[in-house]
Amino acid sequence: MITDSKKTSAAPSARPMQDEDIIDLRQIFHVLLSYRWPIIGFTLAVVLMAALVVFSMTPVYQATAVLQIEQEQAKVVSIEEIYGIEGGNDSYLNTQFEVLKSRGVLEKVVHKLGLLKNPEFNISLQEKPWYAGLTDWQGLLGIAQPEAVADDSAILRDTVNVLAERVTIEPVRKTQIVRIHGQSENPRLAAQIANAIASAYIESYMEAKLSLTLSATNWMQGRLSELSEKLKVAEQNLQAYREQEQLIDMEGVLTVSSNELKALTESLVQVRHKLAVSENIYQQIRAGKLKKDDNRTLKAVLAHPLIQGLKQDESKLERQVLELSRRYGPKHPKMISARSELESIRQNIEMEVLNIVEGVEREYEIDKANERSLERAVAEAKVKVQDINRKQFRLKALEREVRINKDLYDAFFKRIQETSATSDLQTANARVVDQAFASEDPVKPRKKLIVAIAGLLGLLVSCGIAFLLEMLNNTVRTTKDIEEKLNLPVLGVLPKLTDKKLDGQIHSLFTNKEQHGFGEAIRTIRTSINLSAMDQEHKLFALTSTVPGEGKSSTASNMALALGQLGKTLLIDCDLRRPVVGKNFAIKGGSAGLANLLAGTASVSEAVHKVDGIDVIPCGLVPPNPQELLASERFSTLLKKLKEHYDYVVLDCPPVQNVSDVLMVSRHCDGLIYVVEAGRMQINAIQVAVGRLLQARAPVTGAVLNKINPSQKDAYGYSQGYYDHDGYYSGSA
Repeated sequence: MITDSKKTSAAPSARPMQDEDIIDLRQIFHVLLSYRWPIIGFTLAVVLMAALVVFSMTPVYQATAVLQIEQEQAKVVSIEEIYGIEGGNDSYLNTQFEVLKSRGVLEKVVHKLGLLKNPEFNISLQEKPWYAGLTDWQGLLGIAQPEAVADDSAILRDTVNVLAERVTIEPVRKTQIVRIHGQSENPRLAAQIANAIASAYIESYMEAKLSLTLSATNWMQGRLSELSEKLKVAEQNLQAYREQEQLIDMEGVLTVSSNELKALTESLVQVRHKLAVSENIYQQIRAGKLKKDDNRTLKAVLAHPLIQGLKQDESKLERQVLELSRRYGPKHPKMISARSELESIRQNIEMEVLNIVEGVEREYEIDKANERSLERAVAEAKVKVQDINRKQFRLKALEREVRINKDLYDAFFKRIQETSATSDLQTANARVVDQAFASEDPVKPRKKLIVAIAGLLGLLVSCGIAFLLEMLNNTVRTTKDIEEKLNLPVLGVLPKLTDKKLDGQIHSLFTNKEQHGFGEAIRTIRTSINLSAMDQEHKLFALTSTVPGEGKSSTASNMALALGQLGKTLLIDCDLRRPVVGKNFAIKGGSAGLANLLAGTASVSEAVHKVDGIDVIPCGLVPPNPQELLASERFSTLLKKLKEHYDYVVLDCPPVQNVSDVLMVSRHCDGLIYVVEAGRMQINAIQVAVGRLLQARAPVTGAVLNKINPSQKDAYGYSQGYYDHDGYYSGSA
């Protein structure tokens, strides 16, 4: 099949795009398997170096003393107990853990064990290592530095720092137990350090407790006299104020005054309410807003019992006059008498209304006078209550001052008595549960663990380097790379020959009966070519590669030999710059070839040589203008004639990257086979070369992967081997 260049260039590889974000475990395994020996070698080297370093290190021993820290004893002055504040135990224990690691305790241990004379802890006594001069870059540069003068305080500081690095305090959670770990190159000294720290801590606590007790006693004795004087002054001020103000029962006096103020306030509210009503009526009367007939509508008038009685009589007489008017005329004696009585009643009502209105005015004056009287009484009561409150506030302040001074005095007096009674008896807050003893086994270095970690790190680093190299390797190594990255079908694969004896036979290795695998691989390529051209003529095809040395000439020669078994085959050396076909088939130098045919200095019969069952046209004399010859019309005519006389015509073309000769030749071919050496060229260079062919509309049939390792597996675990006459070839070619 002749591949359409447009179709080939436009067919993107969809499968890699879909699987881009999927982690392929088979690919990872393939990388690790490919680099297995470098990984194993690097890991073993790291393990060996770690073992040498670890076994050359000085062992360090550890001893452990167990200390129990009791809860703190009764305090000299407990502010928490005075005010009822409860403190937690964690803060106290954490404080004691820090005291155990303090410089004061460590300095006691340094002096007690004489660590200033021990080179392990006193750095100034240690001999300088052999490489010390190499690290002195200032001395190497000739910069003179003044020697440091030995200082006792600096030596002590450095020794304590070294000891602090060798001591570990480990509290046991939810207990009062603490483990003291001491480390040293001497197992006995490690035990002595742990025991000495426990003893130094207890001694420091006892000394601090005794010093605190003595200081507190002296301070409290001085403060006790001051508190006594303050209490005495406070009591005198309280008593003098009571006598001055003649205070006996402030609570009772305040209660009576408050009740009196409350009663007066309520009376004032009632009077003001009544005054508001009478004042309204009074103002209306004085302003003339109420007419004579309106007096009867006043609330005070309507509510009066006499007015109500007269109103009833008036209503009765009005009904009687109405009934008589229906029976008699207006001048009838009974009508005159009834009207006279009705008029008399109405006059009486008017008189009573006037009397009531005058009474309202008098009542308004009385209510107003009552309001002024109650306001004065309420103001006097308020002044009295405020005065009592001020006296009570002052009295409570004096009483509070007396109470506070008395509480402080009692607390100090109680504590000074307890301190005086127990000053001669001091108890430690800790005791040693287990003494430290010399250990037989060192804790540092942990040789097995260090070697194991070094081996693990070496393995991880080597695997990382392998993956890095794999990522940086952008060459074509598998058939999968050709299919996915070049979008070309794989016609077949050829093995890498490791036998040096076969170097001179590579061009005709197909005919070697002992190389079954190689011959079967050539037959596979031949079959792929024939199957690709079942529906059209496929007689003339070319072979090329990216750069020289990828095996395209040897592949072309073996392909010609394989096709020679199927029909009449012609092999033409179209590489007019670096021809090798004539040399490979031992054709006599200077014989006529393709260059002579194109130049018109030889005939076809003179240029064709029969070798191993096929016809071969070598290059002939190397021309100065190979590209012009291949682009000439004579070359095109020659190929057409040769296609008529041969079943297959194989053209060995020059590489694509160096020259463009193959672009001229490909125009006359039915197919083009691209040879790729595994693991040599970068994929970018191959893609550019294939792109040039496709742009020139070269009929690229497929690719042949050359020089692969027969035993190597691709990323999916499938062998890239080739068939021999018994099946898959498993040996090395």
